[in-house]
Amino acid sequence: MGSFDRKVERNQKRLNQKGKGPTITTGAASNPRKSLGPRGEGDIFRGRNIILPGVLVFIALLYSTVGMIGNSADMSTWLYWLTIGLYLLLAFTLFMRRPYLRINKNWVYTTKYNRDRILEAGNISKIKVSRKKIMIVPKIKDANWVFYRTRNQFDTAAMGDRLEQFAHTHHVPFERE
Repeated sequence: MGSFDRKVERNQKRLNQKGKGPTITTGAASNPRKSLGPRGEGDIFRGRNIILPGVLVFIALLYSTVGMIGNSADMSTWLYWLTIGLYLLLAFTLFMRRPYLRINKNWVYTTKYNRDRILEAGNISKIKVSRKKIMIVPKIKDANWVFYRTRNQFDTAAMGDRLEQFAHTHHVPFERE
């Protein structure tokens, strides 16, 4: 057992003894954060990033075209081609990294700004579903979770049906437009 693990266990014992907050237990069954990401339990709805990768490919093509038209000596340097290659690599990476919404028994998960986010059913103010987008409004001061059909290629019809079941189970206000 490493030093970090001992510190975690010592702090958990200290918190549990003082009665400050809930009892903390470890393990995947009791800790939903252990299974964050698109590979955990629950229904997963995946989208596809197309706008930002498209813009990056356009910038790479524009950069290479301007270099060819300018017919400059800089075009033959390795740094010029490395820049174009890195733009294309970043576009490919962002295209392959698919946004998702995972609906678990008591939580919903997603990725926002390259971080996994979790929202418990008790912290959801309401869920709005339309044909073009789905909006999950949290009770806490946080931005709304919005999933677009056109921007990220989500299947909003299937997501709406599953979120309606989730809302009915946890008595969350649900609006269908």
